[in-house]
Amino acid sequence: MNPIDEPPTYPLTAAQDTVPLPGVVLDLEDPSQSDPDEEPLEKPRVSFFELPLLDHLRSQPCHLVEMSGLFDLKALLTDHGAKLFRSEASLSKKAKPILDRLVFELEEGVFGFYQRPCLKVYAPTPEKAVEVALQFRRYLRLPARKQPGFHLLSLDGCYAETEFIPVNRLVTFTNEALNLHYGEDFSAWQQDWIAALTERHSGVSVLFGPPGCGKTTYLRALMGRLIERCVFYYLPIFEFEVLSSPRFVGFWVKESKRHAEKQKIAILEDAEELLLPRDVASRDGVSNLLNIGDGFLGDHLKLRVIATTNVPIQNLDPAIIRPGRLMGSREFPRLDRDAALRVAQAKGIALLRDQPDYSLAEIYCRAPLAAKLPKTYCLGFA
Repeated sequence: MNPIDEPPTYPLTAAQDTVPLPGVVLDLEDPSQSDPDEEPLEKPRVSFFELPLLDHLRSQPCHLVEMSGLFDLKALLTDHGAKLFRSEASLSKKAKPILDRLVFELEEGVFGFYQRPCLKVYAPTPEKAVEVALQFRRYLRLPARKQPGFHLLSLDGCYAETEFIPVNRLVTFTNEALNLHYGEDFSAWQQDWIAALTERHSGVSVLFGPPGCGKTTYLRALMGRLIERCVFYYLPIFEFEVLSSPRFVGFWVKESKRHAEKQKIAILEDAEELLLPRDVASRDGVSNLLNIGDGFLGDHLKLRVIATTNVPIQNLDPAIIRPGRLMGSREFPRLDRDAALRVAQAKGIALLRDQPDYSLAEIYCRAPLAAKLPKTYCLGFA
């Protein structure tokens, strides 16, 4: 067993109740310190599944400790399967059973209640609740803090989930390389944009330009630059609901607590569906994206969104591109022949074809297949 997963063996005292514990949140908030005018983000809801548990605790002393994160449910059930009192599962899109909720009756008056992504421990005393929670903490999968990567967001029924995708090699660009590939003023623009990106609580930025001109490659470089102070989420456009629906505000609040020391950045690639002028079908998506940027929803989510598109910015919805709406925008154009020659000479390569302008993909993709494909095909960077 990894030493980091082993719970402490020392006894807890009353004085230790006030010491922050890694991965454990004590339910000891002083209500007198809260704003009386502030509405809770989520009102507690009791399901039929929880009724027997809550009925048992109704007339008994009860103290709660809660943990959030990814749990090793297979190991949890292996060790405590005999004490499993209730379970509830659903079928994923791939018809794979997924455990949604579990109730363990661990001993007299002590219960463990798991509901993705939280595990709650109920016990007759605060000391007992903390003791059991620390034992359950061994099943919490702790991500490797030094390993760079991003979180792939997905929806499974009514649940939002993240899967950590490690990046073995991050792209890095010097200021000279940025200006060489993206324009002479790019490093100066990046400095101002990153300042706004990290200072503001929320906002939307749009990177636009033809396919193959380096938008995705630049985002990899941005991740490498900000990986120590930002946490990145990649969101497929068809899962945009996890950003726009108020029912997922609780998920983002938990993510903010989980990554309290970092700022959150969500990346939406090929986001034309949300950026083009609104019609009956897309009106809600465009409005929700704007609300994330500078509306009430954005104030709660504290989320910065970077959207990419192949559409020229003048073709986007006027509400998105009006002055003051975007936190930042940048065109990634095709390079004229002189700029393309500078890139090729700096990298020691030759341009395969004589043409007036080039994408970065056309400069760097030198496989024979690239020359044989019709001109309408685009290879390389998105």
